Amino acid sequence: MKKRTVAVSGNEKNSSEKKELCHFRCINCGRGASDLFKDYNNGIIKMKHCEKCRDIIDKYIEYDPVVISLDILLLNRKALRHVLFNSQIKGYWKYVILLLVCDSFVKMTLQRAKGEITPVNPTYIIYSAMEWGLYKNFLLAAVELTSLILFISFLVLMLSMMPTVSSDRRTGVNKHKQSWRDMTDVMRAVILSNFGKFLVILAVLWGTQNSDIYIHLIKTYICAANVQALRVCLPSRSIWFVMAVTLAGHFLSMSVTHSIQVILFGS
Repeated sequence: MKKRTVAVSGNEKNSSEKKELCHFRCINCGRGASDLFKDYNNGIIKMKHCEKCRDIIDKYIEYDPVVISLDILLLNRKALRHVLFNSQIKGYWKYVILLLVCDSFVKMTLQRAKGEITPVNPTYIIYSAMEWGLYKNFLLAAVELTSLILFISFLVLMLSMMPTVSSDRRTGVNKHKQSWRDMTDVMRAVILSNFGKFLVILAVLWGTQNSDIYIHLIKTYICAANVQALRVCLPSRSIWFVMAVTLAGHFLSMSVTHSIQVILFGS
C-alpha cells in the first residue's frame, strides 16, 4: 500500500510539473505547449506542431502586427488566444491607463455636446486637462471597467462552484472547476477585449450628431469581444453560458456606474 501511495504522488508531481512547463497554448485547440518553435542557433527556426491537433501551435508569431490587429478586430478566436497566452504582454497598466483616458475624454465630450458641462476653452483639446470634468470622468471610467472585471470574474467563479451547473450528472465531478490561474486569465481577457472603446474616439472626430447610435453599436461590439475572449479562456463552457455571464456583468456594471455618475455629476 505504501509503494502504491508513493507512485501516485510521484505521478501527480510529474503531471503538475508538466503543467507548469506549459506556458503557451495552441491557438487551434487550446492545448498547453512548452515552446512555440525550436531554434537551431543558426538563424533557422522550425515551428512546432501541437500534439493534439497536429497543426502549427501558433502561426501568428510569424505574422505582422497589423495582420494580427485586423484579425483581433474581426474577433478571431485564434488571434485572441495568441495575444492572451502566447504574446507575453507585460505592460497591462499602460494599456489600462490609455483605455481610461480615451474613455474619460469621450464621456466628457459627449457631456459637452449635451450641455451637461461647460468647457474652459472649447477650441483646443489640450484645455481639457484643466477641467475637473475630465478627472471625474476618468474616475467614472475606472469604476466602470473595474466593476465589469470583478462582476464577470465573480459570476464565473460562483457558477463554477455550483454543483447543478458545473458537475457531471453521472459522476458528480465538477468538470468546470476554475483555479485562480484561470480567473487571472478571465480578468486579462476582459481587460484586453475592451479595446472597442478606442473606436468611440471616431464618434468625437466625426461629430456628436449621431453619437448615441454609434456608441450603442460600439457597446454591442465590446460585448461580442468580451464573449469571444471568454470563450477562449473557458473552452469547456457553452456559448450561452458565456453570453449570459457577459450580459449580466455589463448590466451590473452599468448599474454601479450610473450610481457613481449621479454622485459625481448629479444626473
